[in-house]
Amino acid sequence: MRTPEVPDLMDMRLGRTASVQAGVLAGIAGFATFLLIHHLWIVPIWFIAPAGTLVAAAGGAAVGAAYAELLPHLPRRPWTTIGLIIVIGIVLLPAFVIAELRGPIFAMEGGGGTLLVPGAEAAAGVVVGLLGTATIAGAGSGWLIARNRRAAGTTALAAFAFAAGPGHNIPLLGGTPAVAKELVILAAVVAVASIVLVEAHAWQARLPSTNGLGARS
Repeated sequence: MRTPEVPDLMDMRLGRTASVQAGVLAGIAGFATFLLIHHLWIVPIWFIAPAGTLVAAAGGAAVGAAYAELLPHLPRRPWTTIGLIIVIGIVLLPAFVIAELRGPIFAMEGGGGTLLVPGAEAAAGVVVGLLGTATIAGAGSGWLIARNRRAAGTTALAAFAFAAGPGHNIPLLGGTPAVAKELVILAAVVAVASIVLVEAHAWQARLPSTNGLGARS
């Protein structure tokens, strides 16, 4: 006869698996949105689709793992999506502020571009100004929302993945006219990915195979 703890553990594992799977779908959906907008508004870059899809899926899995930890503390649907978007915005905000205060480090020129600062300074802008601040903000957000180390760790990893993926241009374009266009594209990607993550997870929770485990509707 099973002890009461075993079903609870199985519920948690099923819920996390559903969140990770939904995160993979969300990552791919967000990446597809980025490619489509880039094609229509800037230039076609479909050649990055094969590698980009793998990266987006991996990043989405990290975000999904964090979502599993944060979900019990987020508002109920349909407000869950709004709460998730706010968390992502908070995670990326320090990088945006630093990039704007520092000024441009990269100039777009036709199909390429030119660094406006020494390579070491540009690298620091990416590693510290973007990845570092996003990771710290993610850890802090995870801790404040869920009050446990697992949430802090998974949210830190998700923030790193999101900054390295959709947010990779933040330090490069800071202080340039391209920031407005970047914000629109990033907002669209975040919105689509968040909707897909929340709704795909809720849909999986209603499937008979999961018995509605691990999610709230």
